[in-house]
Amino acid sequence: MDPESDNVLLNQHLNLEKIEKYLYRSTYQQVNPGGRNIFGGQVIGLGLIAACDTVEPGYNLHSLHCYFLKGGLDQPILYQVEATREGSTYCSRSVKAIQNGLTLFTMQCSFKKPESDSFEHQFKMPDVPKPEELKDTSQLLQNWIDDTDPSDENFRGILRSYRMMVDRDTYEVRPCYPQRYRHETGLEPWDCVWIRSKQPLGDDAHLNKCVAAYYSDMHISIVSSYPKPHIPGTFQFLTSSLDHSMWFHHPFRIDDWLLYKMESPHTANGRGFSVGRFWSQDGKLVISVAQEGMIRTLKAKL
Repeated sequence: MDPESDNVLLNQHLNLEKIEKYLYRSTYQQVNPGGRNIFGGQVIGLGLIAACDTVEPGYNLHSLHCYFLKGGLDQPILYQVEATREGSTYCSRSVKAIQNGLTLFTMQCSFKKPESDSFEHQFKMPDVPKPEELKDTSQLLQNWIDDTDPSDENFRGILRSYRMMVDRDTYEVRPCYPQRYRHETGLEPWDCVWIRSKQPLGDDAHLNKCVAAYYSDMHISIVSSYPKPHIPGTFQFLTSSLDHSMWFHHPFRIDDWLLYKMESPHTANGRGFSVGRFWSQDGKLVISVAQEGMIRTLKAKL
C-alpha cells in the first residue's frame, strides 16, 4: 500500500511486518506525550492496515468499531486478523492486538462493494476560514511564547517543549478559531481544525483511511476537558481511549486538508464522550467518528 516515498509516518509509525497469513507485527510504538502507555490511534491504524491487507480488491472499508482493553507498553505488538465474513457485497474482519500474551485491543471492520443508486443526504459543512487563511499550531505556540513575559522562563520553557513536540508530528493542524487555542478560561466543549498529513500518501483508498483512523484519535478526547481551564502541553489530565468507532462515507485524501469538527456532548464519572466529523474542502462529509475516553485530572487517584 505504500506510495513511492520515504516517509516517517509509513516507515516508522505505521510500519507493519507480515509474519504469515492473518498475523502481523509492529516493532515501533508511539508513547503518549506525558503518559505511560502507547498512543491508541497508532494501534487503530496498524490494526486497520492488517485488516485491509487480507481483503480482496473491490471491497471498501466503511466502518470500524474498537475497544481498548489494556494500556500497551513500548514493546512489539502482534496483530491477529480473523476473516469473520466473506459475502458478495459485504465482508468483515476481526482484529486483536496482542502484547506479552495479553489482548490490548479488539476491532471489528466492515467492507463493502460500491453501490451507485442509493439515496444520499449529509450535514452541511461548517462555514469556517480556509486553511490558507490560518496559522498552524506551531505558529500559534510561537506567538504565545513571544507574548509571554520574558521573566517567566519556566512557562516559556513549557511552551517551547510543546512546540518542539508539535514540530515532530507527522501531521499539520490549523485551528479554525485560534482565540480558543490557549484554553486559559473554560470553553464550550467543541473544536474545529483543518488537518492533513505532512507527507504525500498517494491515492490508495485503504492507506488514506488507515492514516485518517490514526489521526482521528489525536484531538477528539481532549475536547471533553475544554470546560476546565488548562494549558496545552502541560498534561493536566490523564486521558485514555476506551472505545472508538468510525464510518467512512466518501473517498478522500488525508494529505489534502480535511476539516475536523469535534464536540463532547457529555463528560462525567471519569469518562468523556465525543463525536467528530471530517469534511473535504469541497464540502463532502467523508468520515464520522465517535469515541468514549477516560478523563481524570492528575490529582485524581489512579
